[in-house]
Amino acid sequence: MFWKRLPGTCGSVAAFCASLLLMGCGTSNTYVRTVNASPGLTNYTVQVGLIGVASSLPYGTEGVQPKGQYASVDASGNYREVAAGTNQKVIVVQGSNPTTTLATTTYSFLKNAYYTVVNMGAPGSVSLVVLPDGTTAPSGGFAMRLVCTSQRSGPVDVYLTAAGAPVSGSPTFANIQFGQSQTYVQVPSSAGEIQVTPAGNPTRVLFSGSFTAASGNNYTGFFLDPATPSSTAYGVLLVKDPVLTAVPKG
Repeated sequence: MFWKRLPGTCGSVAAFCASLLLMGCGTSNTYVRTVNASPGLTNYTVQVGLIGVASSLPYGTEGVQPKGQYASVDASGNYREVAAGTNQKVIVVQGSNPTTTLATTTYSFLKNAYYTVVNMGAPGSVSLVVLPDGTTAPSGGFAMRLVCTSQRSGPVDVYLTAAGAPVSGSPTFANIQFGQSQTYVQVPSSAGEIQVTPAGNPTRVLFSGSFTAASGNNYTGFFLDPATPSSTAYGVLLVKDPVLTAVPKG
């Protein structure tokens, strides 16, 4: 299945009440969203510092809990505003209980910057990666980067081709390991299909799906494991990244 710009569903409203109150104390001036790339992980919360950023997103989706919003569904794709700072703790906790930590890392969030926090790996082996998001428009076509969040596939190559074209030539992104991301590359507007193969094996296509990308935009693709152990259907979540014409105030 191929997902394009899917909204994230947020739950555990009570878990966010305290964090939303904390948002009012001081200046918050960096911007964070999350991606759930952990198959089988439910009833969880992602926190940056003491701030709950997202809760129980469905697998293979991106989203946040916007400041002051208590709706169960966030279809905006907005980033959550949090405080910038060095060596901030980023954690995934079970439910809303901060004593049951599933994964943790630290990261230095810069002022007026944009980040995507990705949890990946099945329950019992969840890990975290923080990605600084590109905000500069490409000079032509569109820009895309790829993140491998699949544990089952092994290293992969990714080809961006014209719609319906076979895999050929050199991969756009080569030998991406689990948990790794490749930097943005400029892609011609004619590209309309993403194809993923095992690294070095272009004859075996693990995933193929069409997409529509607009010139002048930035995108991130996340290569996903099948949603269940019995499935063999890999997926790609494609999200639009911000392009800034001015530095946000903060």
